[in-house]
Amino acid sequence: MNSAIGATTIVNGDCTVVRFSTANYAPRERFAAWRDIYGRTLQRLDIEPLSTRQFNAEATLLKMPGLALMAGRRSASIYNRRREFIDHDDVGFTCGLTSNYQAHQFGRTLDMERGHAIVMTGAEPAFLRVPKLGNYINLRVPVRYLSPLIRDLDAAYGRSVPAENPALQLLTRYISILQEAETFGVPELRTRVVAHIHDLIALAIGATRDAAEVARNRGARAARLRAIKEDIVTWLDQPNLSVATIATRHRVQPRWVQRLFESEGTTFTAFLLAQRLD
Repeated sequence: MNSAIGATTIVNGDCTVVRFSTANYAPRERFAAWRDIYGRTLQRLDIEPLSTRQFNAEATLLKMPGLALMAGRRSASIYNRRREFIDHDDVGFTCGLTSNYQAHQFGRTLDMERGHAIVMTGAEPAFLRVPKLGNYINLRVPVRYLSPLIRDLDAAYGRSVPAENPALQLLTRYISILQEAETFGVPELRTRVVAHIHDLIALAIGATRDAAEVARNRGARAARLRAIKEDIVTWLDQPNLSVATIATRHRVQPRWVQRLFESEGTTFTAFLLAQRLD
């Protein structure tokens, strides 16, 4: 583990985790630290503040084979990747979780609503305009992992994915659960969850017929089961907790919930009982 003022780096096998927060700096130094360390060093982009007053930002960056994930919160700013900063052609998938934002690439500017995601290519200049403090998730996936899964990847660049897209909803919740459980720190699980994330991104953008079938039976099922298990743990003290109430909350059929647990060699009732005993 390497530490410096405002940033901590942890290397766990083939996964590197960097955590950075402006809270470790004096108020007058926060934006400069965010621009220099997060922007120019870690992300290779320029950051321009929309207001330097009470500037706050924090981020967790994870890099592993097949995926780079950035999540955190940031004050109002413009994030600009100029051509001289380009050093990869990864697929970028960004979602503003709590506030509206603007995205610009290929000469087009899109006004993005809260919860909507934008698909971008790292091979061309782009910028994001974040008008106020808000939470975000940004994913980077090498093209070679996604191009076989998506019908027309080039046509997807600069296109938005609406917040009501079921795969996008599953993706953002799945990532949140994985982070809370620190699943990315477990080498035995990392390869599997990265594949699940690829599946969900492909479904959200528009997977090929064959890839969609695989994704629904792999990534989407895994993400849904994780979310259901989290709900069960959250609502353990409810006397009426049942497979029917959980199915209603997740807008699926009770039998489908039962099959998810059966795919792991257990049952809804057995999992519920084990959690209550714990």
